[in-house]
Amino acid sequence: MRTTYAAILSLALMSAPLYADDGCSKGGVVVGFSLELPEGQEDLRDLLTSVSLLQEKKGNCLSSLARLDANLEADVEMFKRVLRSEGYYSASVDSRAENVGDRANLRIVVRPGARYKVSAVSVTFTNEGEEQPVSGVSAPLPEGAAARSEDILAAEYRVLTALGDQGFPFAMADERQVVIDHALKTAAVHYNIDTGPEVNFGTVAYEGADRTEESYLSRLIPWPEGGPVRKSHMDEFRSRLQGTGLFRSVSVAVQEKDAKGGTVPVAVALEETPPRRIELGAGYSTGEGFDLEASWTNKNAWGRGENLKFSTVIGETEQTVSASLRKPHFRRFGQSSVLRSRFGRESTPAYKAHLLETFAGIERRFNDRFIGSLGLSGKATQVREDGERDEFVLLGVPLGIGFDTSNSLLDPKRGVRLHFRVQPNLSLINDSFVFVTNELKAAGYWHFDELDNVVFAARTRIGATFGPANERIPLPERFFAGGGGSVRGFPYQALGPLDDDGDPLGGRSVAEVAFETRLRVSDTISLVPFIDGGAVYDDSIPEFGGFRWGTGLGVRYHTSIAPVRLDVAFPLGRREGESAVAIYLSIGQSF
Repeated sequence: MRTTYAAILSLALMSAPLYADDGCSKGGVVVGFSLELPEGQEDLRDLLTSVSLLQEKKGNCLSSLARLDANLEADVEMFKRVLRSEGYYSASVDSRAENVGDRANLRIVVRPGARYKVSAVSVTFTNEGEEQPVSGVSAPLPEGAAARSEDILAAEYRVLTALGDQGFPFAMADERQVVIDHALKTAAVHYNIDTGPEVNFGTVAYEGADRTEESYLSRLIPWPEGGPVRKSHMDEFRSRLQGTGLFRSVSVAVQEKDAKGGTVPVAVALEETPPRRIELGAGYSTGEGFDLEASWTNKNAWGRGENLKFSTVIGETEQTVSASLRKPHFRRFGQSSVLRSRFGRESTPAYKAHLLETFAGIERRFNDRFIGSLGLSGKATQVREDGERDEFVLLGVPLGIGFDTSNSLLDPKRGVRLHFRVQPNLSLINDSFVFVTNELKAAGYWHFDELDNVVFAARTRIGATFGPANERIPLPERFFAGGGGSVRGFPYQALGPLDDDGDPLGGRSVAEVAFETRLRVSDTISLVPFIDGGAVYDDSIPEFGGFRWGTGLGVRYHTSIAPVRLDVAFPLGRREGESAVAIYLSIGQSF
């Protein structure tokens, strides 16, 4: 067949002119190419076109007839291989060539014929030349399926994966047999699998854990001591080690040559990251002014993954220092103990306060999506309002439940986030009373393949406080709305009831909504039109009416770490004394 293709092509091109008038070099020829298939084979046409050399060269000028001949032969052979791999074992591939002026029109005609089906699937397991009984493992290739090479190979891989999860980590595939029956248009598939020895987990040896205690790492092991080697357990161990954030690279492996007495040691190779880091941040809004934040963190303070952090915030509305300590996998895997405290001063439109607050509690991750927390908090505040000073000491029992399926912390494109907090509080001095704060925050993110450069985002916040009248609840514990993290377009804390001087009073309940369309216009720039709305109420239950709305346009500059956010917002239905525009600058999306 090779000689025939070459002869056809050579005869067709012998009468080609020495050069083409449209700029093709002397002695060259312009390539024309077409592929013929029966109707209804568009998927197969796309597949063959994607591997065609002539399709790539279509419309180009080739000066070498030998090269054109080679491309034609290569396409014919490639098409035959592709057709066989797709289950068309009796397909025919023919070629035609003709010369028209300075063009060589090449045509390949494909008749795929019937697609062969899988008639039977069988597996033989052996170890050291003898059959090895294995239960619960079979080739997941249904009879009657198309006899595609990709599916046949994928089924073999799944058999090996299943064996690796049943104590056979060294299983390998020997040569498989695929018997074609052209009369029946079928293929019988037989797999030969060398299982290797069946082994259990032995000792775990760590390399590269210079600053991390091995007893802490061993707490992350998901398999029972002496249990059968399972690939899924090794993958989970690797994932847990990477999830600590302590290592730049992680390798978990077993070696067949070290297997003794039915057990095999596990070798863990680690490369630690520097444990200490310094972070700086800044933000600005027309309502809250500038703020600067600096922090120092040691994420492996005593060799067991303890995260120790000191930070300070210096801004027009807050001047505080804080410290926190998180001890991961406290008492059990997935459970962390948390200690944190904050001391300083807050100066907001509603109040000025000195504060000292602490929290001690437990966070428990139930799975990849759910997390819960429970603790004990204490807060002492000295609040100044209209020249008067009030002091409060509060004891709280905060309980939180979170649900998160979003794909990114700072720039999510898909998923939802939910967080519900309920906190009973007891006032310990002066007028003793109890109030309960409840708050629900939710956000959703949608990204559709049809609109690849667009992300739709929405959020809501609902809060309710049960207990005494609004004026008895400490000002810092009331709900407020307005500002860059709330309803953009309005000053910080500006929405809701006001006193005679026009200062915010806060309320016992709040309701907010926000909608954004994040339109990516380049690799680094996004435009974000948005609208926010919200209100604060005296009653314990939000009325969900009387919303004030703000709208505007944001710009995001996307960096490798997080987007830099600039929002310009305008209040709708602006009232006397309200600013016409508000500007917000920070790191990360608005929500």
